[in-house]
Amino acid sequence: MGSFINSQADNEICEALNKRFSDNVDPSDSQGRTYLAVLRDHFRNRENFLDRTHHLNRVFHRLARSVTGSANVPRARDSRRRWFALLRRTLPAPVMQAIRDQLTAILTQGGAANPAGSVNYVIFSTQHVSTRSGTFELFDQNGAVPQVHTDANRKTYCAVVLQCNVDAPLPDAPNEPDPPAADPGETTLAVRKRPRKGGKKTKKPAKKSSTGKKKTTTRKSKAKKTGKRK
Repeated sequence: MGSFINSQADNEICEALNKRFSDNVDPSDSQGRTYLAVLRDHFRNRENFLDRTHHLNRVFHRLARSVTGSANVPRARDSRRRWFALLRRTLPAPVMQAIRDQLTAILTQGGAANPAGSVNYVIFSTQHVSTRSGTFELFDQNGAVPQVHTDANRKTYCAVVLQCNVDAPLPDAPNEPDPPAADPGETTLAVRKRPRKGGKKTKKPAKKSSTGKKKTTTRKSKAKKTGKRK
């Protein structure tokens, strides 16, 4: 979180994650799958980016950029560095493990033993509430299994909620690496490219050679002169 809960930076963070884990169709996917379906395929078949060799600050950076193109999240540099520092070293270890566990359950194969792996989408949010530990917690009490809910359209979803006992700004982190250093074993996430300003430039049609015109005119004039002589 970039400042007080819920700040603009918090909302930007949640918006990026909500899109990456949504049931909206990913425009960069040739198969027309949803953002969450594409991410599940990447996680199951290409890279487990939630294991202990991957750092959460780097994981978030990659997930956010995969839906924004080249735009950083949060937009404000100071807020972004505070958020990266929180994910890398400030969050209590049980919270970090709960984040890994809940997201792993959502991205692995679903079924009777793991209903979270079959949900249609995921909602991320932050809350200022009293916690048992008196510090950060992942709802519910750093549990490893996310709760599955059903919305009014009968779609299933999980809610990943970071709770904080104190509504206060995070410590500044001016020396926090931005962007975070790459983790070993990274494979490229599908990235949606940002459209260029002004759109694509259309090529102007090639101009006809003026030399050709002159030659044609010359031949015609010669033919006329020849006719007059006859």
